[in-house]
Amino acid sequence: MDATSIFIIIFATVTAIAFKVILYKRIQKWMDQDLIKGLADGNEEKLTFLQQQYQQLVDAKVQRKHLHDQLTELSEQFEQKG
Repeated sequence: MDATSIFIIIFATVTAIAFKVILYKRIQKWMDQDLIKGLADGNEEKLTFLQQQYQQLVDAKVQRKHLHDQLTELSEQFEQKG
Protein backbone atom coordinates (compact mmCIF):
# COMPACT_ATOMS: atom_id res chain seq x y z
CA MET A 1 0.00 0.00 0.00
CA ASP A 2 1.20 3.44 -0.81
CA ALA A 3 0.92 6.60 1.29
CA THR A 4 -2.20 7.79 -0.52
CA SER A 5 -4.12 4.60 0.28
CA ILE A 6 -3.11 4.77 3.93
CA PHE A 7 -4.13 8.44 4.10
CA ILE A 8 -7.54 7.67 2.58
CA ILE A 9 -8.15 4.83 5.05
CA ILE A 10 -7.12 6.94 8.04
CA PHE A 11 -9.15 9.93 6.86
CA ALA A 12 -12.27 7.82 6.25
CA THR A 13 -11.95 6.14 9.66
CA VAL A 14 -11.47 9.40 11.56
CA THR A 15 -14.36 11.02 9.69
CA ALA A 16 -16.67 8.08 10.42
CA ILE A 17 -15.81 8.11 14.13
CA ALA A 18 -16.32 11.88 14.32
CA PHE A 19 -19.69 11.55 12.58
CA LYS A 20 -20.82 8.85 15.01
CA VAL A 21 -19.76 10.92 18.04
CA ILE A 22 -21.54 14.03 16.75
CA LEU A 23 -24.68 12.05 15.92
CA TYR A 24 -24.63 10.37 19.35
CA LYS A 25 -24.35 13.74 21.12
CA ARG A 26 -27.22 15.19 19.07
CA ILE A 27 -29.44 12.22 19.80
CA GLN A 28 -28.72 12.65 23.52
CA LYS A 29 -29.68 16.33 23.31
CA TRP A 30 -32.88 15.48 21.41
CA MET A 31 -33.79 12.93 24.09
CA ASP A 32 -33.16 15.50 26.83
CA GLN A 33 -35.29 18.12 25.07
CA ASP A 34 -38.05 15.56 24.53
CA LEU A 35 -37.98 14.72 28.26
CA ILE A 36 -38.16 18.41 29.16
CA LYS A 37 -41.13 18.96 26.84
CA GLY A 38 -42.86 15.92 28.29
CA LEU A 39 -42.29 17.07 31.85
CA ALA A 40 -43.51 20.58 31.02
CA ASP A 41 -46.78 19.11 29.74
CA GLY A 42 -47.60 22.18 27.62
CA ASN A 43 -46.87 24.71 30.38
CA GLU A 44 -44.62 27.37 28.83
CA GLU A 45 -43.45 28.71 32.20
CA LYS A 46 -42.46 25.23 33.34
CA LEU A 47 -40.77 24.55 29.98
CA THR A 48 -38.64 27.68 30.32
CA PHE A 49 -37.78 26.80 33.92
CA LEU A 50 -36.76 23.24 33.02
CA GLN A 51 -34.66 24.39 30.07
CA GLN A 52 -32.81 26.83 32.31
CA GLN A 53 -32.26 24.15 34.93
CA TYR A 54 -31.11 21.71 32.24
CA GLN A 55 -28.50 24.20 31.05
CA GLN A 56 -27.30 24.73 34.62
CA LEU A 57 -27.01 20.97 35.14
CA VAL A 58 -25.05 20.61 31.91
CA ASP A 59 -22.78 23.50 32.87
CA ALA A 60 -22.23 21.87 36.27
CA LYS A 61 -21.24 18.68 34.40
CA VAL A 62 -23.81 16.49 36.12
CA GLN A 63 -23.37 12.88 35.05
CA ARG A 64 -25.78 11.78 32.36
CA LYS A 65 -27.21 8.97 34.47
CA HIS A 66 -28.33 11.53 37.10
CA LEU A 67 -29.53 14.22 34.69
CA HIS A 68 -33.00 12.79 33.99
CA ASP A 69 -33.65 12.05 37.66
CA GLN A 70 -32.76 15.60 38.65
CA LEU A 71 -34.94 17.07 35.90
CA THR A 72 -37.85 14.96 37.10
CA GLU A 73 -37.29 16.13 40.68
CA LEU A 74 -37.12 19.76 39.54
CA SER A 75 -40.36 19.29 37.64
CA GLU A 76 -42.08 17.96 40.76
CA GLN A 77 -40.69 20.85 42.83
CA PHE A 78 -42.03 23.33 40.28
CA GLU A 79 -45.49 21.76 40.57
CA GLN A 80 -45.39 21.98 44.37
CA LYS A 81 -44.48 25.68 44.26
CA GLY A 82 -47.25 26.48 41.80
